[in-house]
Amino acid sequence: MSLTGAVRVVRLEDVADRPLLADLAGAPDPAARYEALRSRWGALAPVDLEPGVPAWLALGHAEVAAVLRNEAMFSRDARHWWYEADGLVGRRSATRAVLAPRDGAHDRDGAEHRRLRTPLADALGAVEDRRVRRTTEVACVSVLDRLAARGGAGTAGTVDLVADYAVDVPVRVLADLLGMTLADARRMHELTVAQRSGTEDAYPASLEAEDLLAGFVAGRRAEPSDDLTSALLAHPAHANDLEVMAAVALVFATAHDAEIAWIATALQRLLADPAFAARLHGGRLSLDDALDEVARDAPPLPHLRPRYALADGELGGQAIAAGDAVVPAVAAANADRAVRGADLWEQADARFHLTWGTGAHACPAHRTAPLITRTVVGHVLARVADLELAVAPADVQPVRSAWVRYPRELPVRFR
Repeated sequence: MSLTGAVRVVRLEDVADRPLLADLAGAPDPAARYEALRSRWGALAPVDLEPGVPAWLALGHAEVAAVLRNEAMFSRDARHWWYEADGLVGRRSATRAVLAPRDGAHDRDGAEHRRLRTPLADALGAVEDRRVRRTTEVACVSVLDRLAARGGAGTAGTVDLVADYAVDVPVRVLADLLGMTLADARRMHELTVAQRSGTEDAYPASLEAEDLLAGFVAGRRAEPSDDLTSALLAHPAHANDLEVMAAVALVFATAHDAEIAWIATALQRLLADPAFAARLHGGRLSLDDALDEVARDAPPLPHLRPRYALADGELGGQAIAAGDAVVPAVAAANADRAVRGADLWEQADARFHLTWGTGAHACPAHRTAPLITRTVVGHVLARVADLELAVAPADVQPVRSAWVRYPRELPVRFR
């Protein structure tokens, strides 16, 4: 990262009014907040991960892509973050519950990352589409039939398409793929939500999740079966069960966050945006293109976890220091006018977005994740004429988190 040309020199700690990252992710109109930051700061803006813990937020498409692709300058390993190295983040803080260094591919670079990513790529690549589709379809039909009985004509109740469907079905699928009991998968869901919440519950949840995974992996070591966890345990690239635990945790947490948010947001658009629904039903959009549009416009993970500068340098016209945290804001990058056209009708097949990352750490589940989402949303699409929102669209609020965005609830009635 060279310091050439006109470069602003602003130290993170010197900015007095840094917005909270969770406030940006949970804003009613995040695009407007990103644009306001871009107008003031340019492509790199100061934010707080939690009060008093600053980071840079990369807003431009070019800047986010550079951070994601340049391993020589930006590390995934939080041990390079000077707030972590100097003990400036509380040991039990909500931020550290998410960002503390771990033993998996997510937190390593270079050759070590490639070693730890290989078992994930091999195990996910061996998953049969037919099995995923069958497991997902069975869960969809079962859950939707049960919900129709609870919220249909002649009943006084509503059902929540988030908790009762967009969460329930992916958790069932993850339980099957990983070889977990449904009870353990549901508890992992609760703990994952708590870890992402930014509250005092985050750190205890991270400890409980580690304990649950330790017992689960030990059980699978004793009794292997036909599942992802057993494949990860058998892979020769893993040195010990701690690395397998980290791999299972990464698969569960990433799939959990991405699937639930992608599905719930797509259902929200389908039920609350008549123009979007008309384009889909009228054939202007295929279901795959509709889901791609949702992922681009409202990324499930609006902010990817930080990268850490390995040297002093410059990004987006701003000087950054070695050890600074830089958060890639893919939600802002996807809306960057430098790469996004103004004509809605020309964007259905746009593939420029960075929702699933790029570079060495790009999402490895590029085949399985869309298959699950397409199946889950497709089952609702087939029955959407039977559904109506039980609240005004403006009353649907997002969850509170810096790292994931989707509607907290989607109360519906079955006609």
